[in-house]
Amino acid sequence: MLRGYLWLLIMLAVVPIGGLQAEVLGDPMRPPGYAQANSQKPRLKKGWHLSAIRIDARRRFAIINGRMLEVGAWVNKARLMEILPQEVRLKGAQGLFSVRLFKAEIRKTPAR
Repeated sequence: MLRGYLWLLIMLAVVPIGGLQAEVLGDPMRPPGYAQANSQKPRLKKGWHLSAIRIDARRRFAIINGRMLEVGAWVNKARLMEILPQEVRLKGAQGLFSVRLFKAEIRKTPAR
């Protein structure tokens, strides 16, 4: 039980607080005026940021917009319906929708 709380504190310390974003730097070796053909930015659902998902034998939770939530919780007038390994499903005024992890990294730890 104590290990679970310790892991949670470590995880919360790593998650950026507020709207901190890294500065996007250009490639210093790119010639002036060069435009890359496939330079599409990933589309994110506006107003939603899924930064972490934790699934273990006892519970599931996700960090959405900086808040740690379990199934059934409310965030930004939407209810968290399901937590999956790479996305969460929410239900709001616009109906059912999904928010995916920006970079999906799945780590499996051995059961204890």
